[in-house]
Amino acid sequence: MADIVSLTDLELLSLLKDDEAAAFTEIYNRHWKFLFTAANNALRHRADCMDVCQAVFMWLWENRKQVEVKTNLRGYLYTAVKYKIANLIRQGKVRETLLDNVLTADIRAEEHLDLEVKELKNFIAQLIQELPERCREVFLLSRDERLSHRQISERLGISEKTVDDHITRALKKLRIPLGRLANIFMIF
Repeated sequence: MADIVSLTDLELLSLLKDDEAAAFTEIYNRHWKFLFTAANNALRHRADCMDVCQAVFMWLWENRKQVEVKTNLRGYLYTAVKYKIANLIRQGKVRETLLDNVLTADIRAEEHLDLEVKELKNFIAQLIQELPERCREVFLLSRDERLSHRQISERLGISEKTVDDHITRALKKLRIPLGRLANIFMIF
């Protein structure tokens, strides 16, 4: 067998599917620093970053027979780190607030953009559903139907100030978890 260090990532993946532990070790050695740095750029907490990276590599080993990498392994692992971080944020296990606004963030196109956008939309929809009923109603009229504060006020029979208060409250409640996701998407 050729020197394991000289093999490509795809060759290593092939060996990994054959339960070759040395291939796994080489994949780990090649990519762990990059993945840790990416996680650290998002989380800024060493222990969380180490947990994310460990979880990704454990998943890779446990699912080695089923892993199908279509482009490149680094990109695949990078995407896995993003989703692990998103899950941490969704579960409220991240220890820091990273950014204060994501609603206007420009999510850059990537290989898995369709899946990422779908996940983001689901995440936002979940957060919106957690808003108080009237606040959610006002927010959705503003964002989905694109009604002005005056139009919402007239439709619901409340003052424009109340509409403004509901929008402000909704944005505050969405800002923290979405801000964390914005940081993830901006650095990746």
